[in-house]
Amino acid sequence: MLQALYSRLRSAPGVTAAVLLLLAIAILFWRSEPRPSRHVARLANVQAKLDDGTCEFTADVELSDAWGRLAFGMRESAVRSTLAAVVRSKSRYMVGTSTAREALRHEMLAAVNGVIGSGRATAVRLPKFELL
Repeated sequence: MLQALYSRLRSAPGVTAAVLLLLAIAILFWRSEPRPSRHVARLANVQAKLDDGTCEFTADVELSDAWGRLAFGMRESAVRSTLAAVVRSKSRYMVGTSTAREALRHEMLAAVNGVIGSGRATAVRLPKFELL
């Protein structure tokens, strides 16, 4: 059966050329995907109760490679709860300024790497951070 398929492909060079062309186009589009968007994981609408208030934030975690992406996917709920726990240990004044949030981002990065493995996360961004 496999031999018959090969003989048909050899006898139809137009079909073979079309298949190879489609394969080349697929590889070209796959390779042209922008790199940064492939390795950024988003945790949206994470809520945490502060010592003296409540906050809601979205965290973008930049991952170093595909293995980091896999590790993050397997431990996403643990990462979410860890980030909420980091924020929960703060007060409103500890997250109210941009300098304080920068320190918070570094603390979050260390916490994420503690959950998914050292060096797998390279940055944490907070595109949305609201004190309620």
